[in-house]
Amino acid sequence: MSISTFFSRLVPKEKKFYPMFEQMTDYIVQAATVQLEILEHKDPVKEKDLLRRIKGLEEDGDRITQEIFDELDRTFVTPFDREDMHQLTASLDSVLDLMQSVSQRIRMYRPKDFPDKCKDLARMILKGAEQIQIAVVELKTMKKSGKILKAVRKMSEIETEADNLFHSIISSIFKKEKDAIELIKQKEIVEHLERTTDRIEDVSDVLKTIILKNA
Repeated sequence: MSISTFFSRLVPKEKKFYPMFEQMTDYIVQAATVQLEILEHKDPVKEKDLLRRIKGLEEDGDRITQEIFDELDRTFVTPFDREDMHQLTASLDSVLDLMQSVSQRIRMYRPKDFPDKCKDLARMILKGAEQIQIAVVELKTMKKSGKILKAVRKMSEIETEADNLFHSIISSIFKKEKDAIELIKQKEIVEHLERTTDRIEDVSDVLKTIILKNA
C-alpha cells in the first residue's frame, strides 16, 4: 500500500458531493418531464411557461455544476476519483444543456407541428433521465453496484432505440413535409432531441468507469 493510499483511508471522504449530484439528476428529470409536456400540448400560453421552466432548470444546473467544480478545487480527499467526478458533473450538465437547446429551438423556430414520434423520443429521454437518477442516488454507498449497472445498461438501450427512432422520424419528415423551411425547423429540433440521448449514454459511460474503478 502506498503512503498516499494509507493516508487517504485515514482522512474522511467528503460526502457533500452526493447531494449536489442528486440535485443535478432531479433537475434533469424535471426538465425531461417538462420537455415531454411541451411536445404533448399545443397551448401557446402554456408552452411559453414550460419553456421558461426548462431555462430556469438549466440555469440551476449550471449553478450546481459550478459549485461541484469549486468544491473539487477545495477538497483534498474526494469520494471517488477526482477526474471521474469532473467527468460525471460535466456529462450531467450536458444533458441539461441539450434539453435547453431543444427548448430554445422550439421557441425561436415556432414549428407548425411535430411528428407524432417526437413524443416517443421525448419519452425515451425521460426514461433515460430517470435511470440517471436511479444510478446516481446509489453512488453514495457503491454497495449496490448491480443496481447502478442495471440502470447504466438501460441508458445504453434507450440510446440505441432512440437512434433507430430518430432515423424513422427524419425519414417521415422528408416524406411528408413539403415546406422546405418547416422541414429544416423540424429536422434540427429532432436532431437535438436525439443528441440528448447521446449525452445520456455519455453519463452511463462515466458511471461504468466509476463502478469498475471502485469494484
